[in-house]
Amino acid sequence: MRLELFSSIREGNRPNLVSLQNTKLSALPTVLVCPLKESMAVTPLRFRFSHSGREWTVACDLLRPIHRQALRSMGQLDEKTSREILKVFLRLLPD
Repeated sequence: MRLELFSSIREGNRPNLVSLQNTKLSALPTVLVCPLKESMAVTPLRFRFSHSGREWTVACDLLRPIHRQALRSMGQLDEKTSREILKVFLRLLPD
């Protein structure tokens, strides 16, 4: 599985969101996303990774739904990075 990158900004070529939702759920009107920034404090619920020559931090602790029509697809992460982000997100859920 590969997580999808999105931008909620009309212009520009940088993603600012990572979807944690299965891409097969495209019929749903909203997408579950986490903020993605180049400079953000790293915590146990945030993950730092490299993509397209830049360092990014995804804030799994700030997961929220966004209406699908407000998003532009910006590509996908590799499987290893996607797996690591999901591991961090799973820390939020009860055992």
